[in-house]
Amino acid sequence: MKVMTAAALAAAFACAPALQAQAADAPIRVAADIPYRTDVGGELIRTECRFGSYLSDSIARHAAGRVVAAPLDGSESRRLDIVVTKAHAAGGGAISGPKWGRIYGELKEDGRVVGNFSFKRTTSRPFTFRACTTLKLIAEALGGDVARWLEQPTLDPLMTEEVAAN
Repeated sequence: MKVMTAAALAAAFACAPALQAQAADAPIRVAADIPYRTDVGGELIRTECRFGSYLSDSIARHAAGRVVAAPLDGSESRRLDIVVTKAHAAGGGAISGPKWGRIYGELKEDGRVVGNFSFKRTTSRPFTFRACTTLKLIAEALGGDVARWLEQPTLDPLMTEEVAAN
């Protein structure tokens, strides 16, 4: 009986590195439509601009297969939880001032946070007169930022969504 238990434990430990390697090779899942923090964005941004879906598409495209944008159900071994912490845009090009977006994200492996970030992009493009077009450009830039961060994720234990939003 003890021999069987020892053999079973040995087999389990022998498989552990293979399972870890398999988990590390699994694509990272991100929400297909990245949500906004409760107090972020006006009616136009939230309902018409599709900033959250542009952002997830941009991340998946820039990450070249390492990230998959899909609905999250909690069963993912690797996931990237992102929330839009600030979003501001108004039509009118440079006349209406700068537009920006800020996001906070956590990379989780088996439910444990292994990295986090906060990125902000701002633009004052003079000939982009539609608010949603400007946010699409910001989402594109943020997607590249996230993909580069994923190459060497870092963890700042003092950063939280609230800290990152300000």
